[in-house]
Amino acid sequence: MGKDISVTVRREMSAGDVEKALQKFLTPSTWPDWNRNADAMVATKADSLDEGDYIATHQIIKGSLIEVRWRVADIRKGNGFAEITFDTDGMSRNERPIGKGLKDLTICITFLSENDGGIEIHSSCTISSLMLIFANKIREYLNRQANDLLDDLEKSN
Repeated sequence: MGKDISVTVRREMSAGDVEKALQKFLTPSTWPDWNRNADAMVATKADSLDEGDYIATHQIIKGSLIEVRWRVADIRKGNGFAEITFDTDGMSRNERPIGKGLKDLTICITFLSENDGGIEIHSSCTISSLMLIFANKIREYLNRQANDLLDDLEKSN
């Protein structure tokens, strides 16, 4: 038995800035240029993100290589709208698995390029009962990661 945790953050942006951010987001080869959590990156394709693709971001934290692997679960596009969903495919520190207490970590990023539009990031996961004592720290982490991504996308323009 676990507990579901979710965080949603939004940032209002102009339609032009949202479109520019979406283009950079959909081009994995540009991620190390603008994404602070992707010092280096490996992707299925460097020039586009498509449903079913895999990406892995790498960064050094306190002298350890942290790798987070994601699968592009779904991409929905419409007129002035795009929604990209990622499912975690694992995390490691110095090639050892970490984050086993987080189950079904999913990030859904919505780009709305209309008047009063912007970018919304929804993160959710299930934590094991042993991790319940860390629920607030995990929620803070998800919130910080989402806000960092929003800041990076906004500054990338």
